[in-house]
Amino acid sequence: MVVVAHPGDEAFGFGGAIAHAAASGAYTVVVCATRGAFDRRLLDRSPAPGGRNRSYQKPLIWRNLDTVREDELRRSVGLLGVRVLRMLDYAEEGLSKVGFDELVGRTEVAFEKAGEPLAYEDDLEEDQVAWRAAKLYQLVVPASALRPLGDRAPDRYGSPDGTDTLTLELGELAQVKLGAIRRHVSQTGSAGPFHDWRPEVRDAFLGTEHYRLARSNLPVPAGAPVSPDESGLWDGLA
Repeated sequence: MVVVAHPGDEAFGFGGAIAHAAASGAYTVVVCATRGAFDRRLLDRSPAPGGRNRSYQKPLIWRNLDTVREDELRRSVGLLGVRVLRMLDYAEEGLSKVGFDELVGRTEVAFEKAGEPLAYEDDLEEDQVAWRAAKLYQLVVPASALRPLGDRAPDRYGSPDGTDTLTLELGELAQVKLGAIRRHVSQTGSAGPFHDWRPEVRDAFLGTEHYRLARSNLPVPAGAPVSPDESGLWDGLA
């Protein structure tokens, strides 16, 4: 399960890991806290019959941006192979004001509901659970991964080198990630976010994702060395 704040985060940040998990046969779930920005023009009064209060600066017909971005999100996760998408329905402009405990509680409910179909498929007993959290990862973008971008790198973006414990080499799945990113036309434009990048720079940037193992609930064999570095998402789950 991947938890993101905004539509687009699932593709730009986690697209490779999601596609990798889905391609491996995993039951993949995305939880998104918001639907994107709300178009405040929808609060304006409609033009009166005859156009007496019509304004050329405020077109009569527009699409609500949060509806557009949710539609793009659904197209993106469909391409990545996600089985379940759940929206928490927070307003994007108010997300930073939501309490941490509330967000955790809403995410836990989404986690439990996402596993309900598995309970029916596996015919579990009443006291059994369909799935449980084994490991928690946080996405990181090492500073070294941004250097090839030069002045294209966003300001104040990235993490110190050495904070990641898992590096995913996406291989051909990088193109799936790129396709998911391109579904977010309202954020990237019809030409896409990488239209003026050299292909080798674009592919190098998209071809690797970095994660930090924040917590593991997996048992550690007695006497085994404790090392956070991993070779893949499924380490310790076989």
